[in-house]
Amino acid sequence: MGWRRKEKETAVQYERLTERIPKGYVPMLVGSEEGEAERFLVRVKHLSDPCIVALLEKAAQEFGYGQKGILRIPCDAQQFRDMVHVISKDR
Repeated sequence: MGWRRKEKETAVQYERLTERIPKGYVPMLVGSEEGEAERFLVRVKHLSDPCIVALLEKAAQEFGYGQKGILRIPCDAQQFRDMVHVISKDR
């Protein structure tokens, strides 16, 4: 019976990974290596903001361009949340 529980856990994890992303958004995993990362949905139109561009360049330097899966951003989650909030208000 243990294999059924494992099968169910795997199905739940798969469902979370394949959640539908709303049109016009990019999923990002934000957080430092030592802390827990938080998942964000960022509007595509915000990707051209200089602050976001700088973070994307930092991510490319740290993790490379060949990241598998969700895009990882090396930044404190609360700072990122505040930055996206300010960017959203400006537009």
